[in-house]
Amino acid sequence: MAKNEAQPKPAAPFTWGDVQAILAAAGGNEGPGGLTGLTLPEFLALQLHGTPLIAPVSTTCCGNSDAKGRGARSSLIRGLRGLPPFDGKQFPRLPWGGSPVADEDIDRIETWIEEGCPGELVGSIALAGEVSVATEARVEVKGLPGPVFGPASDPAAWRYAKGELRQRMDVDVLGEPQKERLRHAFRELYKLNKWVGDKRSYNNLALIHQNHCQHGWERFLPWHRVYLYEFELALQDFCPDVTMPWWDFPAERYKPEDPANGAILPDAFKGFLTEASARFLRDHGFPAKIDTLIGQLWANPTQIYDAVSKACGKAYVEGENRKRLIDALLEANSLWYPLRYSGQFGKGTIDTVIHYHYPAKEDIDEILSLRTFRDFGGGSLYVDSFGFLDQNPHNTMHIWTGGMNPAFKTDAPADRNSAVRVAGRKFHQRDDLYSEPQFGDMFSNLTASYDPIFWPVHANIDRLWWRWQQDHPDGLPADLDSALTPWSYAVRDTLDMNRFGYEYVRGGCLMPVGLTNPVGRFVSAPIVVPKATKSFRSAEVRLHRVPQLPRSCFIRVFLNTPDADASTPLNVAGYAGYAAIFGHGECYGGPGHCEIPPAENRKFDLRERSMNTPRNHRIDVTRAARRLIAAGATSLTVSLVVIGASYEEDRELLRLDGVSLNFLD
Repeated sequence: MAKNEAQPKPAAPFTWGDVQAILAAAGGNEGPGGLTGLTLPEFLALQLHGTPLIAPVSTTCCGNSDAKGRGARSSLIRGLRGLPPFDGKQFPRLPWGGSPVADEDIDRIETWIEEGCPGELVGSIALAGEVSVATEARVEVKGLPGPVFGPASDPAAWRYAKGELRQRMDVDVLGEPQKERLRHAFRELYKLNKWVGDKRSYNNLALIHQNHCQHGWERFLPWHRVYLYEFELALQDFCPDVTMPWWDFPAERYKPEDPANGAILPDAFKGFLTEASARFLRDHGFPAKIDTLIGQLWANPTQIYDAVSKACGKAYVEGENRKRLIDALLEANSLWYPLRYSGQFGKGTIDTVIHYHYPAKEDIDEILSLRTFRDFGGGSLYVDSFGFLDQNPHNTMHIWTGGMNPAFKTDAPADRNSAVRVAGRKFHQRDDLYSEPQFGDMFSNLTASYDPIFWPVHANIDRLWWRWQQDHPDGLPADLDSALTPWSYAVRDTLDMNRFGYEYVRGGCLMPVGLTNPVGRFVSAPIVVPKATKSFRSAEVRLHRVPQLPRSCFIRVFLNTPDADASTPLNVAGYAGYAAIFGHGECYGGPGHCEIPPAENRKFDLRERSMNTPRNHRIDVTRAARRLIAAGATSLTVSLVVIGASYEEDRELLRLDGVSLNFLD
């Protein structure tokens, strides 16, 4: 069987379209086992006899990354190379029914997998104007089509594979795939509850808060930063690219001035029915009208029972039917929790019954303006006191989300000293979840962490501390060396959240490029700016993993100016800023001297980071982004124009792994 000749290297970065071309040239079977005629999502999800075609990125049970070597582990690469089990003993070499692919092309596909499987270029534009060519290092541009780079199908996975900071996002801008991954990770922790001694189980992680939580003094914020980090790591053991989103309580959709008529909870944590869960209910005797409720969102049990009663009859929210309804809701959304009476305080709301204050933006601004850590986060043993952040919004949101069950029935007189029951309960077992307690679990610090909404509430508290730290870098707790039990972290270990591997953003978009070839000119596809994102404090364009460039240059950044080139004036509305890059110059060493080093050092290699390590560049584009959005823009494009030392466009210089637009808070 003759080998195909290697496909010529494209001038543009190697993407999904190039993979398709290589596989199409090799031919092969259609249908089961075929590698052609698929979309990128279909290709990435393809399995050959139960084995994933593209190896997933995951972590070991000890939390170690196995991202390195993903390409070599993939069945696609092993199959194209004829390695076991595709060596003819169990399966024939790939592509089945086609010609072997050239080794050079297999190497390029393997690199494509390592770089996060960049999608195909989603379009092209005409590049206007002409650029004169002073040396052979530049190319002449006369209306040539330029690539338009689309967003990553899974930006969190890309960042994880590249070892970059993970992003904790505003829960209200999460896409459905991100929500589903979060639900999947929670389900995996719930499954471990059957092993009482497994410290990774959800209940054991929640028990840490019950036994060790710190409130009312300076360890409140450091302790919960570690707790969030440890819980997030447990989620990432099962879904490595998951991060904990944060809940912006005073956002407009929650109507702080009238919270009972706002969204009450983030949609991701509300109850809903899917087609599968509705089918489950029909199989258990519910009428077909239950299907009319598919896709509706409910913030508390009262809303659920009212909707089901109206559609199917009151009998379907009582007795065994009520239990089956709870089963269906839990199966549909592992972030929903039946012992959560959000926005309810008996027969009214927290605002109407006791006139308690739901946190508003003005409250947050006042707290962020406090000068000392004692006032903001809490006092030491010597000036013992709650910090204002601990009181409101933290305590307020616990009471708001936990709530009081309006369906609670008792013949006893009202007891003002009653509290959430703890003793004797079997948390997250169905008998407990079917119960009708007086209070939601978020109502007490002994039970709060058993409710999944606990985590985005505390992620926002941690985010607000991070914001305050930016303006008060010298605002520190008094005792920095105290241990945060039950772990071995000291308070000082928590002061820089980036060392834990995350950052907070309101939203954004990442476009993979790949280091394979220079990028003549970068233009992104339009990036939609959600309403929740528009309250950003700053916006950044980031150039990811830029290696040492041989020549110095300026990289100009334009927003909503896809035809920008070297002649575009800098006073146009879309000009956002630039990065100046100091060139490396001609290599003076031997073979490998200037090559990009491995992403990770060898074990026991204690040398400093190589000067050739690719770096990230950040360009503040806040003014341009605000200017365009204020003028009515609902989406933004990012364009990069590389200007060489001679102030002419240099289209054979810039290499980078990706470009992102980030809305920060």
